[in-house]
Amino acid sequence: MSIEKQLVEKLSKGNIVAFNQLFETYSSRLYHFGLKYFHSQADAEEMVQDVFLKIWNNREGLKKEKSFSAYLFTIAFNQIRKHFKKKHSVCELSDDIFEQIQDNSTEQSISYQSVLDQVSELLKELPPKKKQIFEMSRFQGLSSKEIAAQLGLSSKTIDNQVSEVIHYLKDKIHIKEIALLLFLFLIC
Repeated sequence: MSIEKQLVEKLSKGNIVAFNQLFETYSSRLYHFGLKYFHSQADAEEMVQDVFLKIWNNREGLKKEKSFSAYLFTIAFNQIRKHFKKKHSVCELSDDIFEQIQDNSTEQSISYQSVLDQVSELLKELPPKKKQIFEMSRFQGLSSKEIAAQLGLSSKTIDNQVSEVIHYLKDKIHIKEIALLLFLFLIC
């Protein structure tokens, strides 16, 4: 039996040492695979972590007879597809929204500006750190991991802070039609 198959068998039984050895063996290759698609070190690193987290969470179902390498790269490829599918959906939504703004009345543009003004005023009420995190996430387009690295916090803390601000804004702003879509695009 090959070393890889032995490690997979041990991993399926919860052996952390086997997991670490497989991580050491494949993480660099997965990272470079992800980097080709993402063109972002942070996104590629996040993908590697997500893939190995999925491996750990599903370790009991691993089959030593199957190619571990093929399984890893299939998970990675699916993560990449999911990322770009989500990004594509957001882009389609924004295209539709901006097309409606251009095709429709000045009233909708005013509604949009009104929502932005409301959001801006509500953000001023937030604690400075929470406001900074939200702005880095939504206005600068930084990932949770990038923000966490800059501010010395965990990615989970960043995600929680952004989520809290989104809920706060949703509770405070009541809008209709195109303004609602624009607002949701801004914070989703």
